[in-house]
Amino acid sequence: MNDEPILGIWGYSSDSPQVMHHDSGAAIIIGGKITAAVNEERITRKKNEGCWPAESIRYAISASGITPLDIRRIAMAGLSPLSRSALMIRELVTLFRQTGIVLPNRWLYSLLTAKKIRRFGPLDISAPISFVGHHDAHAASAFFTSQFPSACVVTLDGIGDSAICGGVYIGKGNSLKCIRSFNGYASLGLLYSSVTKAFGFRPARHEGKITGLAAMGDSNILINKFRDLLRYENRRLVSEVIPRLFMQRVDAEWKTEWIDEMMDTHSREDIAAALQRHTEEIASAIVRDALEDTGEKNAALAGGVFANVRVNQKILEIVPGKLWIHPNMGDGGLCVGAALHIAKKQIELKDVYLGETAGEASVSSLERAGLIEIKDKSVAAAAAQALSKGFIVGRAAERMEYGPRALGNRTIFAEADDASINDTLNKRLKRTEFMPFAPIMTESAAKKYLKGWSSSDEPSRFMTITYDVTDSCREDAPAIVHVDGTARPQVVRDDSGFLKELLVEYGRITGKEILINTSFNMHEEPIVRTAEDAIRSFESGAVDLLIIENKLYKPKKILSEL
Repeated sequence: MNDEPILGIWGYSSDSPQVMHHDSGAAIIIGGKITAAVNEERITRKKNEGCWPAESIRYAISASGITPLDIRRIAMAGLSPLSRSALMIRELVTLFRQTGIVLPNRWLYSLLTAKKIRRFGPLDISAPISFVGHHDAHAASAFFTSQFPSACVVTLDGIGDSAICGGVYIGKGNSLKCIRSFNGYASLGLLYSSVTKAFGFRPARHEGKITGLAAMGDSNILINKFRDLLRYENRRLVSEVIPRLFMQRVDAEWKTEWIDEMMDTHSREDIAAALQRHTEEIASAIVRDALEDTGEKNAALAGGVFANVRVNQKILEIVPGKLWIHPNMGDGGLCVGAALHIAKKQIELKDVYLGETAGEASVSSLERAGLIEIKDKSVAAAAAQALSKGFIVGRAAERMEYGPRALGNRTIFAEADDASINDTLNKRLKRTEFMPFAPIMTESAAKKYLKGWSSSDEPSRFMTITYDVTDSCREDAPAIVHVDGTARPQVVRDDSGFLKELLVEYGRITGKEILINTSFNMHEEPIVRTAEDAIRSFESGAVDLLIIENKLYKPKKILSEL
């Protein structure tokens, strides 16, 4: 069975706000390889799209060189309707036993609504379907891509299958066993998202802004308030407050009055700082206990809480062995996780270039945008020269990244030696950010710029963790250093092809093998997918020059400057 095509799916056909779904997608696994994986937003161009991933399914099958008839198993992330309702009821009982709280609307939701949101979209595939629990899929995505022979596995997010917000697993070889789960009505992820909403941002999308703000505040002022709100004790998450605040309404809207009151007397920065510190404390304690309970030295993580790069840095400090964070740690990774849960096989994830190629730019699109090709130098050499002169370069080439991070194939590059570039880029991309842009660098640069970095730190390849930076980094690349002295890097391997060549060429000119790497998209849009998407972003003013596949284009007006 492990050599036969498995289709992993995450997504619903319902548009009900009760579902709280986002980042649907599809993946194909054949033998020991993920042949394709993509999230629906990249194709529909709707940010965080959570609908039935029809286009993703079509792409994954086509990119894998198979037909629908070749699919032998379908793995659906998320429990079946009846199992989901049963789990919700079980966790509501647990909540009552722990706190005495009864949530009538959630009981009604578990009995009625949960059975209406699991309608299948059209498949046209005659293969047996297996349902995989939300956090089981998260855990599988982490362990079976970790390359660890054994590990403790921890998942944490907002809420999965409307009942669970995390779990602790032990992975050994081809087996994965859950030893503990956390009640979703005391969710660390939902707490973080509720603050995100209270600050005027969108939950499940803008939590990174809170992480950025946190570095600018004083966590001591409100830390005890958050410790009282949500506790981790006796290896359980417990709260008497969160269920009443966030789970009373059937539509799962979060009430934020308590945060609004806090904001009347405290700054957003201080609130964010306390929340971030509390999140780091609880997540670290959960992982520390998981390591102790399993007797393992390695840890593998997945779930939306581990999109928090500062949390991951704290966890790296307590893991005695190696740490792995699934690159698509949020719900976007559930399609891969569901398929891996069925395959039960370790798969090497050396990179995440699992989407489609950008394709060649059409002559008509190039003419419309006023772009001409630079032919007198290699693409890497010409791009490095342009970057050294202060130009901003966008790249849409080779296969698109799977996951939330742009890792060089759908990336905007810029110089990192002037901190003011952050304001320039944010204005051009119409973004509002509180963190600097992330860097991309060679391994030799990482040794120079990142404290404690090791070539065995796999999370640094995927921009899923922060490091404290050195004084040399502050001097050479101030644009990528946050106010707390950290940076979130992508460290490229020596065999990284174009990316390594670009950094080396840039280093030859400037003496610094480090650049800004930010995702190639305008504000609130998904990362670009095709050459046409990239050209439209160029026309909107996002970049000065474009790399499309193996060609570099510049506007005619820059003729004399390159």
